[in-house]
Amino acid sequence: MKAIITAFIFLLLVPPAVFSAQVGSPAPPFSLKDLKGNTVNLSGFEGKVVFLDFWAPWCIPCKEELPALEGLYRIYNREGFEIIAVAVESSEKSVSRFLQRIAVSYPVVLDNNGAVSEAYRCSHMPTGYIIGREGILRYIHKGFGKDSLPIYEKEIVELLKQH
Repeated sequence: MKAIITAFIFLLLVPPAVFSAQVGSPAPPFSLKDLKGNTVNLSGFEGKVVFLDFWAPWCIPCKEELPALEGLYRIYNREGFEIIAVAVESSEKSVSRFLQRIAVSYPVVLDNNGAVSEAYRCSHMPTGYIIGREGILRYIHKGFGKDSLPIYEKEIVELLKQH
């Protein structure tokens, strides 16, 4: 019982930003494996504008979003824009099958235990987090629709101009 009370008091005293991503706070660091077994660390993208995209092969809007993001990646990658697609609630096999139909050239990583999606409070597919060059979370977008891409592009271009 004492441990439960101590944990409860700790949760009350520590601000929620310590546990998860919020606009204006540092993006929670992570290290995940891609489909080839290579480790991808968010810290490896320091100084870049990063679109962190949480998605799943079963997600219908993700089938539109991933290729749309590929277009932005091809346009702005040389200017310091990166995308990391984080596959959630999915097996390596289902992600591989999905990517055979919808190919992307940016890194795709697997959040097998859900720890990264939990740190980012990701509860909706897809959800995109735009992180500025300084590692601060600047925008959060839940879902994807026909009006999403121009909004993403405007925010990305704005952040790319900041040095």
